[in-house]
Amino acid sequence: MITKQKIKLLLGVLAIIITYHLIVSSNVQKQDLQNVFEFKASNAGSNIQESIPKPGPNRLDNPPNEEIIQAKPQNVAGKAENEDSSGKKPIAVDVNPADEGDEPKPADAVKAAPEVEQAIPVLEQQTEDDTGDSFEGSKDQSVKGDDIKVEASKPKNEKVTNYRIFFDNLEKFAMKQPSIKKKYKTEHAKELFSTHDSFLFSKEYLENVLDIPHETYEELKDSHQRYVKDHIPEMLKEVKTFGNLLPSDKEWESYKGSSGYVLVGGGRFTWLSFLVIKQIRANGSKLPIELFIATESDYEKHFCDEVLPKYNARCNVFDYEFAEELSKRFKIGGYQYKMLALLSSKFENVLYLDSDNFPTRDVDYLFTSDLYKENQLLLWPDAWARTTNPKFYDIANVEVKENKLRYSKYDEKQAGGKDKLKPLSEYTFKDSWYHDFEGALPDPTSETGMFMINKSSHLKTLLLCLYYNVFGPDYYYPLMTQGSAGEGDKETFIAAAHVMKEPWYQCAKQFKWTGYESKREKKFVSKALAHFDPVQAQDLTRNKVDVIFMHLSYPKFYPNWLVDNHDLVYPDSGEHIRMYSSINDNVGYDFDLRVLQFFTEGLCPNYYDEESGKPIENVPKINFNDDYMGNHLMYVKDEEENNIKRCKDVFIPHLKWLKETAKIPTVVS
Repeated sequence: MITKQKIKLLLGVLAIIITYHLIVSSNVQKQDLQNVFEFKASNAGSNIQESIPKPGPNRLDNPPNEEIIQAKPQNVAGKAENEDSSGKKPIAVDVNPADEGDEPKPADAVKAAPEVEQAIPVLEQQTEDDTGDSFEGSKDQSVKGDDIKVEASKPKNEKVTNYRIFFDNLEKFAMKQPSIKKKYKTEHAKELFSTHDSFLFSKEYLENVLDIPHETYEELKDSHQRYVKDHIPEMLKEVKTFGNLLPSDKEWESYKGSSGYVLVGGGRFTWLSFLVIKQIRANGSKLPIELFIATESDYEKHFCDEVLPKYNARCNVFDYEFAEELSKRFKIGGYQYKMLALLSSKFENVLYLDSDNFPTRDVDYLFTSDLYKENQLLLWPDAWARTTNPKFYDIANVEVKENKLRYSKYDEKQAGGKDKLKPLSEYTFKDSWYHDFEGALPDPTSETGMFMINKSSHLKTLLLCLYYNVFGPDYYYPLMTQGSAGEGDKETFIAAAHVMKEPWYQCAKQFKWTGYESKREKKFVSKALAHFDPVQAQDLTRNKVDVIFMHLSYPKFYPNWLVDNHDLVYPDSGEHIRMYSSINDNVGYDFDLRVLQFFTEGLCPNYYDEESGKPIENVPKINFNDDYMGNHLMYVKDEEENNIKRCKDVFIPHLKWLKETAKIPTVVS
């Protein structure tokens, strides 16, 4: 028989155990301990879920008890503080999924315990040996299934779920000084290729292109330093990837290691992206595809729900109201949608493609290549010499040392040949290209019409890249390019990785200008940029490197552009043009024919028989209802009358000519 004295003794032992856990795990204040000891019998029978704290205020906006925050390691997935149903503050439950030594009970096991003991397992779930591993150190560790179950019962910061945490308080880093866009002392930076040999891109030249007032420089430096030194570390306490998932979420297991393609749609860009999606699948690629849609007016339900799933693709529709809010707060649009597409993507590993960038092969293999695994950020080069203002490096606290690392074509010409070059150690900032020195980004510039990135391993890079793009148009785009070719977001990814000291790799082989000798203009005209396989290009002695991307930037496949600019047919002679024939041997099929087939079957209603709905040519597996995009996209539907004429006069005859003159086998559908 249990006496009252024994009961008191047991309760005393229980109180000691509880007190021990509280002191070791949470450094809980005296008032919180009182709340535990005042545990009433009426609460003992409550459901376990009632003892779990509800989501509290975002810590970055309104910090809870500072003493408790400081007692926790930075890699803790999350914490919240609120009142439970009894009106008293519950005890915070922290489980670190990276701590493999801890084996807390699964949530379902806790629920199965007798009701009178339900308060105890909640306290036992607190980790007793938080090692404080950094984010970098834990990013490759697998998450235990049991850990996920326990964490899944914890409250999640709503501002992570809805992405607001990434934009909260960014206004405090905004510059009050006027924009420096186009504020040149005389003219913008020269647009010259990285192989140019006659102009000196010295430090003195580059720092005297933009007119940057001292007040603006100081404000930029202060903002950048606060963002990197203060804001990013705080963000790393709250988020573990550039997205809205945490290791505690049940979706994390499928997210971790996931890979896919991301494009940005909307209006005419949805039309272009659809052609790229068709091309990706024709190449045999199996990985899923996301099409980012930012605004309500750009969302086309039938296309998203009925057409894209046939290609293992989906629309990633961003929150319209939040997108509108961001547009008002930061004027986000255009280039900056790329960041929103990455942020909201369901893939951890992303191959981003501009809507006019066509893979020529199945490039799924890039995700599993050693090159990507080692670097987690792959970039492709542009053609241009880097014209970044030296003050950018000062603002970003990156030291550029007067220690030359490589020779340029300019050096070779000045020396009178490679064999006459002086030692690298004898060059100074005054007589050599600035971006050949230690600490500066190397030539050439980057092309972000495609890139690959791991959103977890390169979280710090993406957080800084977000900052560069939010404040890009007025400040960082001009600083990085100074009005030279392609000013925009293209340098922000490599610059952010460089500043945050995270690895990156840029393809060693520059792209090939792809076009033809124009009979009309009597010269070579470039119509696309052919980019190469970065894995093969590592071998600098290799003769043939595969072309894996064709960036069809001029012309883009808009029907009015192709017709009005006579890109397919000479206006005087009526002779047809094959724009991309120079890459056909490399890719193994007639690239012009492949692309125009997809273009014609999607654009031309008169390419199909009115009665049967089948194409007027023998092309299998397509029909009017499914493949004519006038049934699915307003961009095509609105121009249907004009397109019927364009198709009759130009596109259908040109497709026929391409097939009749094809010199290399091809697969068109």
